[in-house]
Amino acid sequence: MNIREKLAKVQTILKAPKNQYNSFGKYSYRSCEDILEAAKPLCAENGLVLNLSDDIITVGERIYVKATASVSDTESGEIMQA
Repeated sequence: MNIREKLAKVQTILKAPKNQYNSFGKYSYRSCEDILEAAKPLCAENGLVLNLSDDIITVGERIYVKATASVSDTESGEIMQA
């Protein structure tokens, strides 16, 4: 099974409910920690490693946080990033 097939399997099974609530905006959401808690065991079962990183970048006069998710296949060494 290649990395895309493994990732598709994880995404099919993954459940990360919106357990957090923003009382000011009156909406439910899921935090990064909630998603990681649900994703890490599924990734481990399928031979995948999930890494997240943040970088501060400047575009013109604006400052942004650039978040990158990387999934590595422990068998083939393949990496996917978004």
